[in-house]
Amino acid sequence: MASAMTMSLPYVNGASRGMKYPNRTMADWGSPLPTRKISPHDDVHFDSALKPRAHRMVETPSTSKVLFLNVQIIDSTGTEPYHGDVYVQGERVRYVGNVPKVETLRNDPTVRVIQGNGRTLMSGLGDAHTHFTWNETALDNLGAIGVEEHTISTARSAMVYLDSGYTMCYGAASAKDRLDCVVRDAINHGNIPGPRYLANGKEIARRGKELSPGISAYADGPLEMREVIRHHAALGVDQIKLSMSGEEILEDRAAEDSYFSEAETAACVDEAHRLGLRVCSHARARDSVAQCVRHGVDVIYHASYIDEATMDELEKNKHRHVVAPALNWLYATTYDAGPFGYSFDKAEQDGYKKELDVAIKACKEMHQRGITVLPGGDYGFAWTPHGTYSRDLEHFVKLLDFTPMEAIISATAGVAKLFMQDQELGKVQPGYYADMILVDGDPLKDISVLQDLSKLNVIMINGRIHKASPRDFELSRPMQIEEPTWQPRSKLSNYVSYLDDQHNSHVGHLDLDSSMVTPLAMLSGAPVRSLYQVIELENAVVPCGDPVPLAGLTLQAPLSDRDILAVGKNYVDHAVEFNRSGFDSSDKIDQPTHPVIFTKRSTSIIACNEDIYPHTEFTKTLDYEGEIGVIIGKPGFRIDERNAMDYVWGYTIINDMTARERQRDHKQFYLGKSADTFCPMGPIAVPAGQLPKKLRVQTFVNGEKRQDATTDDLIFSVAKLISVISDGSTIRPGDIIATGTPAGVGIGKNPAKFLKPGDKVEVSVTGLGSLENRIADPSSDNAVAKRVPLESHLASLNLERTVGGLGLVCLGGKQVNVRRIGTGPDIAVFVHGLGASSEYYTPITKSGGFEDHYTSYVYDLEGHGLSATNVASIVTVESFADDLANVVALTGASSVTLFAHSLGCLIAMAFTLRDTSKVKKLVLMGPPPCPLPEAGKVAMSKRAAAVRATGMMASGTADAVSEAGTSSATKVYQPVAYAAVRASLLSTNPEGYAKACTAIATASPMAVERLTMPVLLMTGDEDKTSPVNVVMNLNERLPDSRMEVLRCTGHWHVYENVEGVSRLIRYFA
Repeated sequence: MASAMTMSLPYVNGASRGMKYPNRTMADWGSPLPTRKISPHDDVHFDSALKPRAHRMVETPSTSKVLFLNVQIIDSTGTEPYHGDVYVQGERVRYVGNVPKVETLRNDPTVRVIQGNGRTLMSGLGDAHTHFTWNETALDNLGAIGVEEHTISTARSAMVYLDSGYTMCYGAASAKDRLDCVVRDAINHGNIPGPRYLANGKEIARRGKELSPGISAYADGPLEMREVIRHHAALGVDQIKLSMSGEEILEDRAAEDSYFSEAETAACVDEAHRLGLRVCSHARARDSVAQCVRHGVDVIYHASYIDEATMDELEKNKHRHVVAPALNWLYATTYDAGPFGYSFDKAEQDGYKKELDVAIKACKEMHQRGITVLPGGDYGFAWTPHGTYSRDLEHFVKLLDFTPMEAIISATAGVAKLFMQDQELGKVQPGYYADMILVDGDPLKDISVLQDLSKLNVIMINGRIHKASPRDFELSRPMQIEEPTWQPRSKLSNYVSYLDDQHNSHVGHLDLDSSMVTPLAMLSGAPVRSLYQVIELENAVVPCGDPVPLAGLTLQAPLSDRDILAVGKNYVDHAVEFNRSGFDSSDKIDQPTHPVIFTKRSTSIIACNEDIYPHTEFTKTLDYEGEIGVIIGKPGFRIDERNAMDYVWGYTIINDMTARERQRDHKQFYLGKSADTFCPMGPIAVPAGQLPKKLRVQTFVNGEKRQDATTDDLIFSVAKLISVISDGSTIRPGDIIATGTPAGVGIGKNPAKFLKPGDKVEVSVTGLGSLENRIADPSSDNAVAKRVPLESHLASLNLERTVGGLGLVCLGGKQVNVRRIGTGPDIAVFVHGLGASSEYYTPITKSGGFEDHYTSYVYDLEGHGLSATNVASIVTVESFADDLANVVALTGASSVTLFAHSLGCLIAMAFTLRDTSKVKKLVLMGPPPCPLPEAGKVAMSKRAAAVRATGMMASGTADAVSEAGTSSATKVYQPVAYAAVRASLLSTNPEGYAKACTAIATASPMAVERLTMPVLLMTGDEDKTSPVNVVMNLNERLPDSRMEVLRCTGHWHVYENVEGVSRLIRYFA
């Protein structure tokens, strides 16, 4: 049951998928990126036609039962270790975490009980680059070893792998044609001990370009290579190995030399794939790696000298490639081979130190990009002896910056992906093969503990105990998980506001020279969304991603939701030109005695490079005013001029566009300066401390300089303006004061020069870049008029969980979380209940064989899980049925099987009654009465009001529903299941939950007699929401139904009794 309750943590640093790094160079490789997947192999999808033939180990009888008690479980899903028990029956794990009737099992003499005493129970390890036939001697000697002796040493290698805790090995080449296959079959038949194994043949090499003559299968040219591959396939190999580049130790065949032609590589992949075999390749050289990626080599060994272009291509195609770098061969050859006559100096001279360094850098980059990198260190040489395989995991942690959890997952679930059995290998989960090791230590604190074979107290493969000793169960060690810490980095100060492709707002640092934007985050790791946050954080922000081109972003004004506080006639020369222009209707003196303060409406604000709407029906005297904008950093009232500069956060650029005749005729500034688009602002905002005391402002129209002055020319200083404005009103952080414009505006010319469509206005300020805008064509749209109607105070709720709706699907105008699972021929759609989410069905859709039988569509109801709800939307069972209809339409199927729980049952029936031909079968789990009795309607309405008022927790709803909705047995024996119910309720959006309560309360009676398709009804013997008598009544009304009652089960059937539910579904659907 534990597996049904846990949620994998797919990312170590954040949740952003699909981010690209177009300007990341080799010099940057190895430095952290903002995101990386903890299980990148989940994105690898080998063609199903390449799945290896079934090599089943001799079956462990179902009478074999092993109970692990009191263990710390690392289940390889990415969840933190958790304490519990594990029960194995036959060859598979049956229960993880909470074992039902555990005391009965402990006292059962047929059950072998292992006292874990807090030790770590984890999946057996896997090696992606295995050579059973290497016997710790030179490669040149392998071909000369007699078959008999070689068979014995190979069988010994297989046993050593298992003794070392390795239960999965992917063969990388065999020194003799059939030896890998023979040993594989002997292991599977139970004749010799060893891990699960996928066998290889001799590696295919061109004549004169082989690594060693005795172990190579020679072929030159596409045709001969195809023939050799067919020969290998006839021997029964599981994959094909190509030897595409050299090896430094050979001296005359360098690692950077590539030996296969494009045509040869393409032919090998084509022929192998045609025969249902995958291809792996010894590819150190740049060109070899490029060919592997270009032509689809499935497993790339080494990849040391990959270049930037190939790295980019590999990232694009990471769904079909796995890289196994064999780091330990490089490391040991560089540092450990001295006692065997190969000194460090020699290794460095031959290039191994260089290759190790570039391989580390490349592998770090692959890992950060989400490319699957798996351990497997090319063991079986003198200085990489058998039995030291776990050194690779230490290298992954210490050299490649994997976390210990990432290293373990790569060596378990990751290698299971190579077997194409990732749904039954590589994890400690119910239904998976029981390949496990019990470790006396904590590999998450010290990954090297896995190298100490004495610490591998119990080794189990296929449910059989390979290694165990009574004294192994006496020791224990407490587990401690250390939380990662965030290390802030250097400050960046050219703050730019922009929208991403999902229209989410961000703040970054703009490099004015390169026009590249670096996204910024708070020290907490949360992305910075507005300049207000930067101001409030006092600029304590850090970079959180690689720079991206400004041209690919939607630039925004630094701040755009408040009116601008503006100042008129604040430069001496401009005051004179304005007074003499005939457009000044104020006090008719050149220099004002007090600051002239006015406001510009916030709807006038636009960003750099947005067009200025000309308003030809509003003005014929369109003019520019380049200005410096002061951004306030803290609130203040009646601020003393002497202290006023302490209230300045920074500066930006403003173009105070003006309709001069409106300014003149209305005898005030507001109307003529507040028209839509009349306040271009930006492109950046910069803290005052990053700028000189004196700022210079210049304005150009179509390249002609029109204005040029500095802040020394102001009539009223910035400090004076702040003091005057705050004298009667409180200024706030983020307020902007436009400080006035210098001489050189259009009305100051003789004759006046007004702006016309097509003109380009550019305002530049010291350290703030340039604000550029064009005057639009009169026939163009007013962008502000189009933007304002999109603003709404009727909020869409629950979007914060998907960062504004990322990954959601728009169905019927709603943002819905829909997932497709499995590849089976039949279509299933799952509808969850009140307070649940689509994750409720994960134990079903992930159970054995379901994905092969069904292609499943699971979705979240409105306001539940990850799906959004608008605060004003009215939700009913019929509106839910509309949403279900949209999901069914999305499947493209003519008819589907519907699986529904609780409220979902009402939705499923309402949808089916509209068109019964759309539904083949119905599985209804816990259908509530419809309509509810009057008391039930009142209770639901009160619950909706309580949740809206105080939320799921404070209202007591989560606790009350968890308590009433689960059975006595669940509460006593299955705390994880109980916690899952409570967690599901607590994570439900209160408004979404309340709306669903109202939908149930207002549901109308249904003519269920029209549901003529087969229907499976389920309820629990302690289900208070859907009591047995209610379901019996429904069963009697349905023409073709079957009813089942789950024992010791409340209303949350899947969480409480997943085996019972799965069994009934298998029999019915």
